[in-house]
Amino acid sequence: MPAQRDPIARCGAAIEHKISEWLEQWGLFVARRTLAVFLGSIVLALLERDPNNLCPSSTLLEREGSPTTSALPAPFSSERVGEAFTISSGKVSPSPGAGGMPEARKRDPIARCGAAIEHKISLWLEQWGLFVARRTLAVFLGSIVLALIMLAGVTRLTSETETENLWTPRGAAVKDDKATYDANFGTGFRGETIYFKSKTGGNILTRDHFEEVLKFDTMYRRNLKVTVEGTEYDFASVCAKARPADAFCLAGGSPLEFIYNIDTHRFDFSTVTSDAALLATINRASIDFTPDGSKETFSLDISNRHDLMSEQVRDGNGQITGATTLKMSWFASRVNDTLNDESCTGKDSEGKEITRISCNPTTVWEDEFEMRVNEEFNRDSKFVFAHVQTASSIGNELSKVIGGDVISLNVGLFLIVLYAILVLGKFHPVLSRSSLAFAGVASVGLAIGGTFGLGGWAGVPQTPVTSTLPFILLGIGVDDMFVLAGALGRAPRHLNPEERIGYMMKTAGTSILITTLTDMLAFALSTTTSFPALSYFCTWATFGILLDFIFQITFFVAACVWDEQRVKIPARDCYCCGFCCAKKGGCCDFCFVDEEVMQKKGCGVPCCCLTCQKDGGYLRGFLKDYYAPTLIKLPVKILVIVVFFGILGMGAYGSTQLTENFSLRFFVPSDSPLNTVFDIQDNEFRTGATSVSVLLDHTKPGAYLHEPSNRLDSPKIAEAMEKFPYFERGSLVDPLFNLTTYVFETADMFPLSPHFFWVPEYAGFDWLARTATIGDRTIYPSTLASDVTLPPPASTVVQGGITSGEWATLRSATYMEGIPADGSFSRGAYIKDTKMFYDVLAHFMTTPQGAGMRSYFAPYEWYEGFTDWIESLPEAEFKDGAFTLDKRRDLSRGMLNDVHNGTARPKHPKKFCEALKYFLNTNETLKAMVDPPLGDEENCYPAMGDYRMSRIGVDMRCRIDEGPCPLSNSTAEVEIMQGSRKAVSDLNSDLNPRAYSFAWLFAEQYAVVRNEALSSIFQAIIAVGVVTIIFISHWWTGLIVVANIAMVLFDIIGVMWLWDVSINSISIVYLVLAIGLAVDYSAHIAHAFMSATGTHDERVVTAITEMGADVAHGAMSTFLAVVVMSASKSYIFILFFRQFFAICLFGFSHGMIFLPVVLSLIGPGSSSDEEHTPKQPEVVSDEKPVATMVELQGSGSDKAPDVVNSQHGGPSVVGDMTYAAPDLATGSPIGGA
Repeated sequence: MPAQRDPIARCGAAIEHKISEWLEQWGLFVARRTLAVFLGSIVLALLERDPNNLCPSSTLLEREGSPTTSALPAPFSSERVGEAFTISSGKVSPSPGAGGMPEARKRDPIARCGAAIEHKISLWLEQWGLFVARRTLAVFLGSIVLALIMLAGVTRLTSETETENLWTPRGAAVKDDKATYDANFGTGFRGETIYFKSKTGGNILTRDHFEEVLKFDTMYRRNLKVTVEGTEYDFASVCAKARPADAFCLAGGSPLEFIYNIDTHRFDFSTVTSDAALLATINRASIDFTPDGSKETFSLDISNRHDLMSEQVRDGNGQITGATTLKMSWFASRVNDTLNDESCTGKDSEGKEITRISCNPTTVWEDEFEMRVNEEFNRDSKFVFAHVQTASSIGNELSKVIGGDVISLNVGLFLIVLYAILVLGKFHPVLSRSSLAFAGVASVGLAIGGTFGLGGWAGVPQTPVTSTLPFILLGIGVDDMFVLAGALGRAPRHLNPEERIGYMMKTAGTSILITTLTDMLAFALSTTTSFPALSYFCTWATFGILLDFIFQITFFVAACVWDEQRVKIPARDCYCCGFCCAKKGGCCDFCFVDEEVMQKKGCGVPCCCLTCQKDGGYLRGFLKDYYAPTLIKLPVKILVIVVFFGILGMGAYGSTQLTENFSLRFFVPSDSPLNTVFDIQDNEFRTGATSVSVLLDHTKPGAYLHEPSNRLDSPKIAEAMEKFPYFERGSLVDPLFNLTTYVFETADMFPLSPHFFWVPEYAGFDWLARTATIGDRTIYPSTLASDVTLPPPASTVVQGGITSGEWATLRSATYMEGIPADGSFSRGAYIKDTKMFYDVLAHFMTTPQGAGMRSYFAPYEWYEGFTDWIESLPEAEFKDGAFTLDKRRDLSRGMLNDVHNGTARPKHPKKFCEALKYFLNTNETLKAMVDPPLGDEENCYPAMGDYRMSRIGVDMRCRIDEGPCPLSNSTAEVEIMQGSRKAVSDLNSDLNPRAYSFAWLFAEQYAVVRNEALSSIFQAIIAVGVVTIIFISHWWTGLIVVANIAMVLFDIIGVMWLWDVSINSISIVYLVLAIGLAVDYSAHIAHAFMSATGTHDERVVTAITEMGADVAHGAMSTFLAVVVMSASKSYIFILFFRQFFAICLFGFSHGMIFLPVVLSLIGPGSSSDEEHTPKQPEVVSDEKPVATMVELQGSGSDKAPDVVNSQHGGPSVVGDMTYAAPDLATGSPIGGA
């Protein structure tokens, strides 16, 4: 008895155990979410450090007398208009008579830290802008060189289309099980499925219809040939076989089997003389045959082939009288699947050269077959229409979609350029910036090309989803372009081009950096997902967003410099002819405006039959004068809150209704003929059954196929599967059970014919050399009963010249154990001798009853090589020194040969041992696989047996109760997968049973998709929140933005529910994308709000006025980039458009409507230190006189912009420049649109 532990010890042990469990779980969590934990720890460390040491406590405006930097005061409120400053001798001080200098109010640590980081980054960006302005050509050429270097990686691009490598989670058990299954039972088959329907839509079970189906089979399965690299291939040469040396293909199932003649191995239509005869044959559903060495004729039941006929009609006796569709399946081999080069030459079935052809003969045959059926058979047939799906069909259809979407991308580019020209072109010969529109789109083009090149260099494969990436980058890149161009338009006019570029980068550069970092982090963190397709896409998106930012601040900024220099001259916009502002004497001479007149009167001059746009743009004016003032009214705020929370409620409810689903339809265009095939499958042949294989490992001692553990455990495993709630009754396929059944069903106690077997009691038997003469025919011991017709009573006793009564019988106590006394069937009965067991098993798999079991056993490589070698020998006597092996079938001396010619196994134990040792000595690699090695005894046999693995097959229903199978059945599929695995693993068998189904490659996705979606979304939101809080410089505003983005996600999920979009690894991609794009709309507004001064409502008006137009243009350009996808015929692109539409709609509305309302109600104070205590400024003796705002208003083109962009608190200050605060009531002719 164990000693009783005292209560304190037990309590301590329990606590320690629980803590250790928690720590283990935390370690596993960190291992899965390493990057997120790492970034979180850094943020926590920053928050807990001493604020005084972390970030400078000074405000962004240096105090009086401190050295001047390029950081400036925040935007001025209307109460401070007219306040002037003097910059002289590196000092900043208020002008005499102006208002006092502000005193900075104390900020919280996060705000100070964020302000310091933003301040430093804005300085870097400003310096970069100045550098580009000074080294424009070098930067421009450098960006092009970088793009070319990146683009060179396109030659290294690879693609991935295999299901398990894209949509199955990494580390999923099904991937290991599939690898085991493929290694032992083959890589599976390439399925070729044909559905036959009557052209009149009626009954297809008529003689005429069946005759055309037989003609179809003959034309294509037997006669269709293609030539690849000079070698001719028909289906027999590319079909799947149980073993490479087999002479026959594996059958997938055909209704023509009802008329199959097993003697000729052909479909025999001669017996079908009428419709009634056909129906009689179908209802009989059996094939008669006489096995080798048997005196009896057996009937093989093929009634399961009735499942190949849909919508069956039966009479009162239950006999089939009609059906609407026939199904036929062929299996092609995957041996050639690694041959994907498309540089081979070949010919089609008519001998015509194929100009572009794959080196894979299987896919070439499939493509030719599908083309011939669609263009030839369906055109010429009278009664039958064939619907075909080959293994290549889906890939071919997806290639067509991607190729078509290249055109869509070009259309999208055109729309973007056109829209950008309309926005940036101000219908003015000089102030129009249409050339920047082309430069902006060109920079995005460089980013797209560089992205695919970088992906090639990095070895990241392309997937079907990555084809949407160019549209995403186009939308994001043009959004950044509008922000930069808008900031350039708002730059003070009195600054020179170089200084205006510095101002643009200092203000808008920070803004696009925020969105770039948030987008990049959202996608970068999501690369850790277990879904390979999502991980690959997020990697591509991370590359693209980074390169887009790089080319925006290099290529596009360089274009901005040159455009600014043009305006400064002033010179016409190089694309102004697009607005009819042509030169004098051109086609639009009536719109010509003289340069001198234009310079004198500016925008008051009609241009292109239109007046110039309002200062700052019409949209900007509308937002400032009408939209923003309306939005801050209390009734409007209440309405906005109610409406948006109502939409949130819908989204929250929709999130509980989403289901998981994944279908091959996702990759097929809506107008593809394959959709008809899918409809037939779903509506007529959808049984919903999941085929499951239980893999049994026989490689370890105690688990060998011939050992007792296998005999005892295999029935238990089969019983466990039969008791599973989803089990389909009658579907169990246990190969050893079938072997035992065959042994007990064989007549005469299973005679061990010396034609096939050798047993010890045959040693020295003189009748092995005996012959018999019947009529004029000499019968040798090797003569089969099927070779000769004998009259009664000889036919009942003579077998190869030997009476069957003299043969040993297998079903006896001498050779088997566990046979009941009455000789009745016993599942527990087994063959005692190891070699005899494998001899009978191999023989069983050559019979019609056991031929289908070949695919249920996986031989060792050495055994497969051994039998292949014997099979390759000619049917003669092989001699090599002292070793001989006789394969002759007909021996004149009347003796039997050494080999069972059907199994390629030597019959005598001594000959088997001798032949195996001879073979292994010629191949050291295979010899090393026999473990333990063969012994020295003359009757040696490998202790491990012949087979390393076997499997038990079973079908699982789509639902426990009765009823039709739903099209989306993810819950049941997950239950079947997890329940089947548990049922066999709980047995703790030495056979190490593992349940596997190919369908679980999708079910594994269903099992984790919700957790993966939540994990990816959570990581992305955390990343966005951290970056937003740091750059907006206030934790409360950052949380409001994060909450706003979360609401956008719920809104999008609600729309997904309304659109019946399921949760899968494709839709997760777009949910992560939604986070990155939604933050763009919100971050610009929130950042401008925090930088503005005044009351909350005034700051909302300022933020909308400053950034609203740029946000609106960004949203519109993003929408235009993908609107062409609305006409796509592919699910992936239609889903992409829908999700993007929802992102633009809800992201923009939340950023421009809901967020401003929330900020006006519960937003924090300004980060620009608007609450100041005035103090009397000191007078600087060497200052220069400063012009007041009133003086600047009369300075013509040098007046300041209507609103100073608040990305960092004001216009740039360089050198000894003196300027006054801007007047909010006036604007600049090149203000933002």
